[in-house]
Amino acid sequence: MKKTITLDRVSIWYNQDNERIHITVRHNGIEEISTVNADPASKRGNPNLYYKLAKCLKAAAAPHPNLPGGSA
Repeated sequence: MKKTITLDRVSIWYNQDNERIHITVRHNGIEEISTVNADPASKRGNPNLYYKLAKCLKAAAAPHPNLPGGSA
């Protein structure tokens, strides 16, 4: 049994209106969409993942949330 798979496509983008990072995963005809935000009390809150994805968006010169420490 495989423990690790490589996905065909993962897409992320930042929605400034709701301050969420959206994640789409497509693999073998299956598409799943979810969001993550920085609020630890939220159902979709995961600050650690949120800021890691924000760094990826920033590195790609895509719209992204402000990073901790004032880094935009």
